[in-house]
Amino acid sequence: MMQINIGDHVSPRAGWLAVPNNLRDQVRWARTHAFRITREITGANTYFRTLPGGRSLSDLLNDGSLWVNYDPVMLEFGRTNNVHREMAIGIPAFRIGRWTVLATLVHELAHINGAPGGNDRRAEEAVLACGMGRRSEKASGVDDPWTPYNPGIGG
Repeated sequence: MMQINIGDHVSPRAGWLAVPNNLRDQVRWARTHAFRITREITGANTYFRTLPGGRSLSDLLNDGSLWVNYDPVMLEFGRTNNVHREMAIGIPAFRIGRWTVLATLVHELAHINGAPGGNDRRAEEAVLACGMGRRSEKASGVDDPWTPYNPGIGG
């Protein structure tokens, strides 16, 4: 299973640390809920298989070589280091809450599965494919602040 850094891992990326005790429940909830998505939303695994890496969301969640870290100074919700197969979640995601932590986890897993950064929207569209947004948001380009999906987020 994908690993959560609780102090038992040293990330090769400077500044990526163990998830603090007071935030671990949010990450655990997000990981558990991501597994639930794979069982209940068939389009989630299907979408992930279309990404350049070709792996399903289930494959990624069951990959024990992937690590989730914490970055206390990152201004973004999350970031991925594909070389070391790691991601970090930043304090902005935690401040909004567990659904944003889940959306960030899904977004970063899409990057690990080959979704490009920059202006490319495929990593954020993974959030939509996992049932955390409305198709009308994608069609209109207008964000619904009540969903974690944001059609304006690239990279």
